[in-house]
Amino acid sequence: MLNDPSARRTALCLLALTIIWIAFCWPWFFAGRIIPYDAKNHFYGMIRFFATALHSGEDPSWSPYHFGGFPMIADPQSVIWTPSMWLPALISEAPSMRLVDAVHLAHVLVGAMAIFAFGRLRGWRDEASFIAAISFMMNGALTVRLEHLLMTVSTMWIAVTLWRLEAAIQFGGVWRGLAFGAALGLLLIDRNHVAYLGILFLFFYWLSRLDLRTPRAFYRHGSIVIGGLFAFFLALIPLLLLFQLIDQSNRPNFDFRDASWQSIPPPQLSSFLFAEYFGSFKRLGAHWGPASKHWGDFTLEIHRGMIYLYAGTLAPLLVLWIGVARKQLFAPGMRFLSTMALLFLIYALGRYTPAFKFLYDWVPGVDLFRRPSDALFIFGVIMSLMIGVMLDRALSMPSITVEKGPAIFALVLLGTAIAPLIYISASFGRLHELAHDIALFTALAGGFTAMIICARRSKRWRKAAIAILTIGVSADLIYFNSKTVLSTWRPPHYKPLESPEKDSFFSKLPALLTESDPTGAPWRVELIGLGHTVQNVAQVGLYPNILGYNPIRLASFERYIGPDMQNSAANHRKWGQRMTGYNSPMTDRLGIKYIVTGVPIETIDPSIKLDRFPLLDVVKRRSRRTAYVYLNSRAAPRAKLIDIEGKLLDGDVKFDSYRNTKLRLKVTAPQAGRLVLAEFDYPGWRAAVNDVPVPIERHRDIFRAIPIPAGESEVNLDFNALSWQNLKDAAQSIINRAGS
Repeated sequence: MLNDPSARRTALCLLALTIIWIAFCWPWFFAGRIIPYDAKNHFYGMIRFFATALHSGEDPSWSPYHFGGFPMIADPQSVIWTPSMWLPALISEAPSMRLVDAVHLAHVLVGAMAIFAFGRLRGWRDEASFIAAISFMMNGALTVRLEHLLMTVSTMWIAVTLWRLEAAIQFGGVWRGLAFGAALGLLLIDRNHVAYLGILFLFFYWLSRLDLRTPRAFYRHGSIVIGGLFAFFLALIPLLLLFQLIDQSNRPNFDFRDASWQSIPPPQLSSFLFAEYFGSFKRLGAHWGPASKHWGDFTLEIHRGMIYLYAGTLAPLLVLWIGVARKQLFAPGMRFLSTMALLFLIYALGRYTPAFKFLYDWVPGVDLFRRPSDALFIFGVIMSLMIGVMLDRALSMPSITVEKGPAIFALVLLGTAIAPLIYISASFGRLHELAHDIALFTALAGGFTAMIICARRSKRWRKAAIAILTIGVSADLIYFNSKTVLSTWRPPHYKPLESPEKDSFFSKLPALLTESDPTGAPWRVELIGLGHTVQNVAQVGLYPNILGYNPIRLASFERYIGPDMQNSAANHRKWGQRMTGYNSPMTDRLGIKYIVTGVPIETIDPSIKLDRFPLLDVVKRRSRRTAYVYLNSRAAPRAKLIDIEGKLLDGDVKFDSYRNTKLRLKVTAPQAGRLVLAEFDYPGWRAAVNDVPVPIERHRDIFRAIPIPAGESEVNLDFNALSWQNLKDAAQSIINRAGS
């Protein structure tokens, strides 16, 4: 196979791409860094829970260790429906953070290879396809926001789906259509904002290539329709479960203010030209642009990593030179990409343009997501494609000499972009920093221009010029977009999450939780204020925690227990309508036996009665928050019997088994009544009493209640979200909601 020159060139390009990827990944592979923030605070705990369940024979579809009980199978961020992230869980019961990061980063390489393959299909020169792949692999949004693991996965699937879509458009065939459908289905399954926007981009790309003037075209595009249907059926069940969760959650949709939260302030578009205009990514606290204390209340708060466009100096160079000065920006073959780049950039600006309000009101699905800046992932993909097209034309066009008029217009555009930055820099006393950015941009752009011209004009030095250009582009992106403070941390910060059994406090917690309540159910614990790195440590250590970290929570939890993004990190507590403080009866009813805080408990709840919550232990933790352990002396059993009027019955309830998705109880009731479990009610749970199915009622809009006859009974509760009945119920709820 490698005797074929084309195959040999492809193999060499993919090998070189892998070497550049390794260089980009140096901080994680060889310098001992890990990907921080949500990649660990949220996703690592999910992956560890999934791995533990797989290796122990448990069912991972429900977790009793996350917000008191949560349907993991319905949550896109649980990775249960993300096959590419199963590898760490299959390899180890307790996959290390470095293993998870390695699999995570592999998605970037696979996506880059797909872009290279797409370029080959489109007939680009190998050099153009290769540099487009490099740009994809290290573009700003993708690299600085590595913490958002599923968005990395989605971006990879966008690239793979685009490649397979192009193959189906060009050659047709059922198998190519099914390959496209498989990739599209795996993108749909991710069910996040980037996947949603990516699907819109892919749909518009297909429309831009739709030409049905010949019978052969019908054959080719027919295979795409087959692939689309295959994708729909592949993703149907995860989508049904997601919409069922949305219907039961705190966020069925967002109002306009929340949907437009974290839009890109227009001055931040400067990062397309200058990576570090508003401060270095190499150290914390360097940012001085919009959405920082330096700008006061100018804008809604936004994380700096969500407003970063830098795709290398080559991107603006080619846009100005080939796109504008050579009038290729809206020429055939570029028109679609330029239009899409502009549209997704406008989307990312969100609340700063009237366009987003129109999209929010009229485009289905926009109100399901927040953070318009997520569109920068799609912008990065499109920009890599534009680089491929423009570089191919720069190397292939008969002439790249520019006319005076377009050249002046390109310079005016550049000047128009830089002029407000001069004003801003002068206002903040930072003109010297802007001068440095302009000088660096000029040097890099000049060098890249010289290499492109040399590659065009000299057959002798062509390969050397392309090699220098490739090295320069790679070095530019690696320097600015690898090893940033937003994507690399030292592992000790997360040691308690990776190995809680070695932590001075968490090593003691299992001993406290070995005791069961009088019915045989595990006592619950509330972990709060111990720091953001251990928000989901309960998923790792399997502690029945009433809190956690997840933007999606059950509506009953949000309403009654802990509203408005309440999680385990903050050392303050937001109280619900029923859990109004630790003194409230709901604290006892939930079976919260222990409360572990990062500050004295009266700091969190000033109204607390300390005689009810004696301090059991104070555990000093080196370089971490001290753990204060309190006992709730009135914690109630997880199960109780009541009569039809709601009065407590003097019966007997014992758990024979308490597992993730299976609860087995023996009940002795003096009269017919109801068994009430302090377990959050959710569709998919089914009950049987003495092997006879019975309905589960929602008790006080939050708990599960089961009708019980007088005498002895065996009660079984099982969670099976994939049952035919539950899937029908989910579909019906979607139909009802759409109708309303």
